[in-house]
Amino acid sequence: MARKPDYRDFYNLITVFIALILSTTKFLIEVNKHGLWKECILSVGFVGGFNYFLYYLGDIKVLSFSVFWWSCLVSFIAFCVYWSHLFNSSPYRQFSQNQLKRNSSYWAEHSWWWNLDGWQFEQEVAKIFILNGYKATVTKGSGDGGVDIIIEQDGYRAIVQCKHYRNPVSPEPIRALWGCREDFQANEVILVASSGITQSGADFISNKPNFRILNLDDIIIMSMQVQFQNSMQENLTKQSNNLKVHSQRGRKLDI
Repeated sequence: MARKPDYRDFYNLITVFIALILSTTKFLIEVNKHGLWKECILSVGFVGGFNYFLYYLGDIKVLSFSVFWWSCLVSFIAFCVYWSHLFNSSPYRQFSQNQLKRNSSYWAEHSWWWNLDGWQFEQEVAKIFILNGYKATVTKGSGDGGVDIIIEQDGYRAIVQCKHYRNPVSPEPIRALWGCREDFQANEVILVASSGITQSGADFISNKPNFRILNLDDIIIMSMQVQFQNSMQENLTKQSNNLKVHSQRGRKLDI
């Protein structure tokens, strides 16, 4: 009776190959999302070059090949730890740089904001905080105690709740949000209320300097500050480039 061929090794090889392709694709997508191509090229080049050097030393009998294999393992672990740190420390964890600026041209329009639903409103508010220099994380929406966004900057942490309502926010959610401050170890509590808060809510936070209220106008002002800063940066870059061009032309004329 003929023995059936065993394809287990072949299937295992195909599985590993697919896993490598998927993990590499996922990695490159995250690199592109965070705009870390320079770091990617440098780190891959360093790890690959270093291990190739050890492989070459093993090939000419200077070192044993076990050094090369151990180096591959240690380099892979260090590479994963390094990129995990880069991804987690990046302010663009949940948004790519293109996503951050996608709706920026509409941020000054009140009507555009009012057409957003609650989830979209949270996303846009988080983007504005990020572009103002904060590291902002949008929570998953459950088990967060009503906190929608966590912002951080140089040891400062604030919890943010967004209430995209047509009417002022009543005191109840304001009290609940204040109660979350210690759970998140936050320095400040921020309520983004499109239509502001009621007088009772204002009375509750009157003696709480670490509780800040932002209405829709405040958010629009923050977005305009971002656009002004970007415009100024672009103008400075253009002026710097023009000065370089004129300087180079002047040198050619002198020659």
